[in-house]
Amino acid sequence: MHRLLVVLALGLFTAVAHAQPASRPTRVLVPFAPGGASETYSRIAAQKITEQAGKSFVVENRTGAGGRICWELGAKSPPDGTTVVLIDATYPMLPGLFEKLPWDVSADLVPAAMIAQTPFVLVASPQAKMRTLRELIQEARTRPGALNYGSAGVGTVIHVVTALFLRNAGIEVTHVPYKGMSDASVALQGGQIDMMIAASPTALGSIKGGKAIALAVSTPERSPVLADVPTASESGVDYVATNWFGFAVPRGTPKAAIDTLRNDVARAMAAPEVREKLAAQGAEPSSFTPEQFGQFLREETRRWTEVIKSSGIKVDQ
Repeated sequence: MHRLLVVLALGLFTAVAHAQPASRPTRVLVPFAPGGASETYSRIAAQKITEQAGKSFVVENRTGAGGRICWELGAKSPPDGTTVVLIDATYPMLPGLFEKLPWDVSADLVPAAMIAQTPFVLVASPQAKMRTLRELIQEARTRPGALNYGSAGVGTVIHVVTALFLRNAGIEVTHVPYKGMSDASVALQGGQIDMMIAASPTALGSIKGGKAIALAVSTPERSPVLADVPTASESGVDYVATNWFGFAVPRGTPKAAIDTLRNDVARAMAAPEVREKLAAQGAEPSSFTPEQFGQFLREETRRWTEVIKSSGIKVDQ
């Protein structure tokens, strides 16, 4: 009888152990400081996955070198499914900006799940007296180089996407780099710069407060959160670009783990309260599969490398 009870107890223990999820938490490496869009969307996804799936996702900010410290750390982490890395629109620009990197951008981090995409918004300073994109283009063509625009620094996302806009619009506008987008936004509001391209979450507050004039959005269709603002294409400029955020994993991570992560993210971002948060910032969740995300990243890398080279953008190595 005693032996029977022991056998039953061991069987029960084994069944419970197999039913329990892995206790080791998944760390989500974010390359930028708290408060930015990258961290915001990472935390929204991580918290919702933890709530829905009962898995422990812990966000870690690993800042420095424009994200490269974090991405190298992620690329060199064990591919055991417990490390996730936030990549964004900056990532496919790296090959065009840097001749050498300590990891292979095209292979060492594998795209797994797109979180969200947001439009860029071209805004003008209220002091600039330009109320439409056509007016800005006309002014820039009348006085080449006289207008100026701000960015968060040489080689940053805003610098690169603005270079594409200027090329496609056929205008010359002088670049004024700042230490960050907050400084550039203050300069725009104060009239020190005439225009700027910013991600919608960054620009919305200034636009709604009357401190910046929205001239166009960069997406193929108008943004619901800025329904009165035309697309660049509507104003005669072939210009489409998006700011995006997604999760990648170290090369060698099992496909089953990648697929599970993608499904967890998709389910989290489909939650009504999450969609409401995204919509308030002009962001939309993505339905990309890992394969589609990978193809998107390859296309973005080719595109931005060409823009960087043709525009002569160079950063300190």
